[in-house]
Amino acid sequence: MTIKHLLTKEQETFLKKHKISSELLFDAEGEDTSENLQKSMTEADKVIACNTAACSEDDTHTLKTIGGFCPQCDTTKIAAALRELKPGYIYISGSKRGGLIKIGSSNEGKSKTLTLNLTTARDGGYDDWELLFSAKTATLGRVERIFQEKLSEYKAAYQHEKSGKLQNGGELYRCSYLKAKEAYLSLQEEHLFEFTQISEKKHIISEYQFKNLKIKSSTIVTEA
Repeated sequence: MTIKHLLTKEQETFLKKHKISSELLFDAEGEDTSENLQKSMTEADKVIACNTAACSEDDTHTLKTIGGFCPQCDTTKIAAALRELKPGYIYISGSKRGGLIKIGSSNEGKSKTLTLNLTTARDGGYDDWELLFSAKTATLGRVERIFQEKLSEYKAAYQHEKSGKLQNGGELYRCSYLKAKEAYLSLQEEHLFEFTQISEKKHIISEYQFKNLKIKSSTIVTEA
């Protein structure tokens, strides 16, 4: 059975509208979002699962992004899924005033604007972000997703204003630069990601060795 036979007419129209190639689809065989499904999709270089367990919001929706979201309910998740296999730059930045580390990314060709973007941003309400490390990868979205997963226990809950709207600062972490760098190194050692154009501001990273603070399920922050 081909992937096309697993799709409804509505889904075919949806995928065509959002320019999602059938080559990026993975047959979930009725499985719901799970680490095993995510792993299988990663190994097959697929970013959208079809024939999944039905969405809780609409039982006709059986598509899921590799991040576990229903793209038909929330089309904003499509871009992140498609970035899984695109080249770009992953970076680590820090805010002294906030005691925060940020794991972010920039698309191919925009590396020169990284510093500019950081100085004009107010992530977490702070405007003193300093670019500490950056590296180029051929699979930007995948690297960023796994990088952030490795630091999830240090995730900080902050909001910032973008285009006049408050958004959650999902890229912010209460950890040291060293902890973030260790997570980056594990991407090479454990997942065998390759990086080029690596840049690190070794002369200032000692100023960003903040405490590693884990967030418990009750949102109470305790020192690691």
